[in-house]
Amino acid sequence: MDEEAAMAELLTRSWWSFLVRGIIAIALGIILVAWPGATVKTFIIIFGLFVLIDGLVNVVRSLVLASRKERWGWTLTGGLLGFLIGAIILAHQEFALSFVVILVGIWAIIAGISELAIAFDMPPMSGRGMVGFLGVLSLIIGIVILVYPFGTVYTLMVVLAIYAFVAGAYLIFLAFYSMGAKHRLKKEAKAA
Repeated sequence: MDEEAAMAELLTRSWWSFLVRGIIAIALGIILVAWPGATVKTFIIIFGLFVLIDGLVNVVRSLVLASRKERWGWTLTGGLLGFLIGAIILAHQEFALSFVVILVGIWAIIAGISELAIAFDMPPMSGRGMVGFLGVLSLIIGIVILVYPFGTVYTLMVVLAIYAFVAGAYLIFLAFYSMGAKHRLKKEAKAA
């Protein structure tokens, strides 16, 4: 297999995880916007489920990467930590909102670091700039949440809804970008 075909294969191996995570993020954003008067408990459940499912998707993605003998460590680490934080949020809904907000901020920072590490491991011309951008966005949101954890539930929901929409749209774009690159590179490889 020549280099271009190998790169096309690499680009599309995780397209499904980007798509699933993007759809889940946009669904979370819709729920947060459609339900602005949600109680603290409802917010905790919704966000706990999102973090748990996002972590699970990344764990599955890391297993797929490991089975293909590709770099999977950062994906697994981010997925396990996200799954753990989501489970803690769901198991301890009685915690004060400020504690849950701090866990959300920590999760966003871990997700950002994980995405940046994954981006640095990706080959050139493989969309690593897009993955890196998402990592930086997650880091910024996490830091903002940790610096200002005592905002109102409504303010936090609006900030997280905006983040969910942006990150979700970006992840879906990345999934389609990967699929388009696969087809383009395969066509170029056949023509050569």
